Amino acid sequence: MKALLIAVSLAVSATAGVAGAAEAAQATAPQVMKSNTTQVTRAQVRAELVQAEKSGQLAYLESTLYKGGS
Repeated sequence: MKALLIAVSLAVSATAGVAGAAEAAQATAPQVMKSNTTQVTRAQVRAELVQAEKSGQLAYLESTLYKGGS
């Protein structure tokens, strides 16, 4: 009776290990997501930076978020 119990428990644990391995393999499959961002040129980024400096946004961020800044 003990031998049967041991054999059954080994069989159950072996199948559980295989199921866990298959589940882990599926979880690591590569996932590709499309980006919804648009391309911005360097000139556009520089223009946004100049605009943020003129409007005081950078100074505000440096004084609040960055605690002092430059």
